[in-house]
Amino acid sequence: MLDLQASRIGAAFTAASFFEVCIYPSPGLVSPKDSGAHQDMNLFTFVIGSSALSPYFTAFAKLGSDQADVPAPEVFANMRKLGVQAEGELLRATSGVNTQRGQLFILGLAAGIAGLCLSRGCPVPSPEFYGLAREACQGLSAQELFILSEDKAKTTGERLYVSGGYTGVRGEAEAGFPTVEHVGYPALVDALKRGLSLNDAAVHSLVTIMSVLIDTTVLGRRGEEGLAILHATVSEILAAGSVFTKAGRELILSAHARFCAERISPGGSADLLSLAMALLFLEQGFPGTQALLAPSLFER
Repeated sequence: MLDLQASRIGAAFTAASFFEVCIYPSPGLVSPKDSGAHQDMNLFTFVIGSSALSPYFTAFAKLGSDQADVPAPEVFANMRKLGVQAEGELLRATSGVNTQRGQLFILGLAAGIAGLCLSRGCPVPSPEFYGLAREACQGLSAQELFILSEDKAKTTGERLYVSGGYTGVRGEAEAGFPTVEHVGYPALVDALKRGLSLNDAAVHSLVTIMSVLIDTTVLGRRGEEGLAILHATVSEILAAGSVFTKAGRELILSAHARFCAERISPGGSADLLSLAMALLFLEQGFPGTQALLAPSLFER
């Protein structure tokens, strides 16, 4: 029998996974216009990845909703097992290209927590939702990163922790996604309320997230120099008015050109944008034609 609640969560999270790569301009990132700072992936690679992950978002949601009486850390442990399967399917679908492993972790975890939260009668998003995420991931960094030595660090995230103490996506999840709760989601909702198209509202949310996030994707590719360039550039964009002004939009387009040339790809920020959109779709439903069909300000 179809689980309508899990299906609804899965649809919202799948749409967010697809929408994230459709946003333009998204400085340094893959979009329908170009491949950003990447040479091994494009829009089609991401579409394949999102398609492979789609059934898993529903499965994560059902796993969470079926365990309303189970402590959140145990639910998370069960989700990790499903996540290993989903990661394998993603890499098979993309011929080994890492398009969305970070997004899989964030959206998969959040879909499961959303299912758990709704099954307990709490709305999503809500303080309870973010609190359950914190509870589920309590001690994650200590368990998986603090014990690492340089010779045992294999992934980019592990190496960045050993070299600089950066906890990356694990730390963000362990803190209950504060960048989404306090930065990305409010920026997205505010921009839509101000009449922007979904595309332009998402661009604003993205650059707002970039302004505060220690993006380990950028660190992994360009180190602390690249992160400093990212933060300085985005601070200038926000000071100029972001997407709401002509000057801000011109700076965003310039940032995209620069980030592509200098291999700066804020993938961690993009992953959190996808979560902000998923939560919006879950709370408010899919955007109407006004937000979807409105011409982008970047096309003028």
